[in-house]
Amino acid sequence: MTIPGTPLIHDALVARLKAELRPVRHLWSPATRLGSWLVVAAAVLAVAAGTGLRGDLGDQLHRPLYLFQIAALFTAAAVAAGGALRAAVPGYGGERRRGGLALGLGVLATVLLLGEGAMAPRGPMLFLTTGVRCALCVAMFGLLPWTTLFVAVARAAPLDGRAVGRYVGSAAFLLGVAAVRLACPIDDPVHLLTSHVAPVLLWSSLSGLAGADWLVRWRTTASA
Repeated sequence: MTIPGTPLIHDALVARLKAELRPVRHLWSPATRLGSWLVVAAAVLAVAAGTGLRGDLGDQLHRPLYLFQIAALFTAAAVAAGGALRAAVPGYGGERRRGGLALGLGVLATVLLLGEGAMAPRGPMLFLTTGVRCALCVAMFGLLPWTTLFVAVARAAPLDGRAVGRYVGSAAFLLGVAAVRLACPIDDPVHLLTSHVAPVLLWSSLSGLAGADWLVRWRTTASA
């Protein structure tokens, strides 16, 4: 049985929905967005190398261990960034494998950092001030990569904002560690562990909290 007036109601509903349609900009593929992010990442490393306090950078770049440290950190950041971009698109999958790979590379870089040598004798106040400085520099060098990657994943449809936010934080601040390693003149393994590597956990956790709030709110606002 047909309810009287149903075609008219249907036509009116379709007309209203069509009137509310807005053109949507095509979203780049995760690979293309990752490539753009890597350009930003490389630029950050170049700035760190050019403006840092390390006077012997040219000599250090001839050391295989030093190069492996930078390469492992940069690769771990790239893998985490790729995981963030894919995790933000429902249905892509494979986030666990990428997360495990990024974690493994990060651990490898940490082991390489700890292989620098013996702890240099320094007073507690100097250890504290240089440590706080480097921890803040990790955040400073990671800020631009974090912002660009955060905006990139927000344009997709992340369902788990906290997990995607942690991916973004890991990518950005692992890159921040690589940048600070290029800029910081201190090779003390304890300093590298506590002031370069450990802050990644803090900044990535805060990024996860930001993702749980902002990414979900962004998606809800965009779909409203």
